[in-house]
Amino acid sequence: MITIANNKLFYIWATQIVFTWRWWLEIILIVLPWIVWVKIRNRKDTVRLLFIGLSVAIATSTFDNIGISYGLWHYDWKPFPCFYSFFPWNYSLFPVVVMLLLQFKPKVNPIIKAVGFAFLCAFVCEPFANWIALYDLKNWEFWYSFIIYIPLYLIFNYIYNSRLFNNPYRET
Repeated sequence: MITIANNKLFYIWATQIVFTWRWWLEIILIVLPWIVWVKIRNRKDTVRLLFIGLSVAIATSTFDNIGISYGLWHYDWKPFPCFYSFFPWNYSLFPVVVMLLLQFKPKVNPIIKAVGFAFLCAFVCEPFANWIALYDLKNWEFWYSFIIYIPLYLIFNYIYNSRLFNNPYRET
């Protein structure tokens, strides 16, 4: 029964989703942020940034899967049929933006960065994704995301600046 359902979902994806404008947009949203990051990253800080990026991807995909499983939102358009969460957001946009914010202007108060990041994600990116039908809210409000994104950014900022790494910006 599950195999039949998966085959039907794959058929729908292959015939109605792949190569549509939304699919191409998602592919661009997967690839472009990483190209930008590779070009402008601080090469001396690559390992530390990638550790944070991987941690962000794990956290966002976990939260995304929880939200999907509780019926808070869902995605009708997926770049790959085997992922339930929104791959471009969890594995590209969100981690790359966090890494860039951590890398640039390290002396700026992290709370200011966290609030700006949360505002951009919750009140610009998510409504836009909802408007173009990439993201369908069921039992969720954008301001819930805003509240979650602030401590999430602050946790990753703390890890990035912790003694776990030899951080040149950390004050001793």
